[in-house]
Amino acid sequence: MENEPEIERLKTELSRAYRALHAYSNAQRKGELLNETAVGYHIATVGAAARFVHEQSLDGSAYFVGKHISVLHEALEPRS
Repeated sequence: MENEPEIERLKTELSRAYRALHAYSNAQRKGELLNETAVGYHIATVGAAARFVHEQSLDGSAYFVGKHISVLHEALEPRS
């Protein structure tokens, strides 16, 4: 199938998003904040989700690899 690599990449991103959501929701259920290590692990996925919502970007978390941290911070900025 011609689109198979893209489908696999999107499945990987979806899996990352579910893991991040699971981690954040478990912490919230316990009345805690997600620990710093887990936040660091999931932050690129959260940034990718924000870019998807605000820009309809399907680049995924790989978009942030090799870029300055300010690019991730910009993606995480609240928007009105």
